[in-house]
Amino acid sequence: MMEYASGLIKLKPGTEHKVELWRETIASRLDEAVATLQDEEVQIESWFKIEINGDKYLLWYLRAKSIKRVFEISMQLKHPIDQFHYDLMAEITAEGGNISAQPLIDIPRDTGARAV
Repeated sequence: MMEYASGLIKLKPGTEHKVELWRETIASRLDEAVATLQDEEVQIESWFKIEINGDKYLLWYLRAKSIKRVFEISMQLKHPIDQFHYDLMAEITAEGGNISAQPLIDIPRDTGARAV
């Protein structure tokens, strides 16, 4: 059975160009990003840009064998892209800007729904 998690990252004003740099860097170094996902046993990692009442956010979603393991492994910074990711997120995240979402239901096509 897979676990899932999601959250919002409120962006500091004026950091949109850094978000684009982050996206371009991840896309150009996809082999490193995929290696990290394999180490973390992540099935899906998705990111979205959203705006709410003029504030800009990143929305992230993960599906993995163990969300706890994902964060433990990612903090080991095994691949250079991991350090880049954490450094850039620290630069763009507003104070108090990490907002965890409460899981309600995940509906994978192959294994049926899982409600929390």
